[in-house]
Amino acid sequence: MQKVSFDPERMEGEIITNTSVVATEMLGPTLKTLRDVVNSGLTVSPFVKIDYDGPLARIRTACSITIDGVLLKSGVPIRPKGGGVIEVIEREPVRFTDMLMYWATTIDPIDVLISQDITNVTGMMRTGNGRILGNLQEAPMLAREKIEERLEALSEVEFAGVLELGEPNMDVLGMSVERDRVGIALIGGTNIVAAAIEQGINIQNKSISGLTDIKEMTHIDDLV
Repeated sequence: MQKVSFDPERMEGEIITNTSVVATEMLGPTLKTLRDVVNSGLTVSPFVKIDYDGPLARIRTACSITIDGVLLKSGVPIRPKGGGVIEVIEREPVRFTDMLMYWATTIDPIDVLISQDITNVTGMMRTGNGRILGNLQEAPMLAREKIEERLEALSEVEFAGVLELGEPNMDVLGMSVERDRVGIALIGGTNIVAAAIEQGINIQNKSISGLTDIKEMTHIDDLV
């Protein structure tokens, strides 16, 4: 988060990216899945970078912690709390059904949850009902106006994924927040991985794998 330099107004700087690895011959179907996930509003950003390593393709996509980094650099002392699975009914997020706190694991919570085969991202895409990946952040309630301002700036350049911005001292999707704080539920950047696995694609993922310059990334619509 400290290293994020992304400026949405100038559309420049580095964002945090996840890296997914697939066989080169499966790159086409994987990118089509990514596009479908983007069109369903289940990713942080439509921007992608592809690198090739022999028979493998490495797909870098935006991590939701990028949003935390932008808020942090704007003076908001935001704190990631945990990653989880969110139940969605009729395209409305209802509650976290599973949650792993960041302090409780040395492995990224989203990577752990993907491995448990408890998501239903494709169901959400088809019917509006399913279970998607997301995470929860906390920030001082006095920063709520600043948070709204920066989220709006991010949304204007297609960095979205905010499921709910809570009110002070109020639960967010069934999860409590500390006193004098607001909670923010964000879409998990790795919903593409969950969707690909659900469709039988052999894909490996490493969350929060590094930083990528936004100018090196390409909109998914220009790749598929």
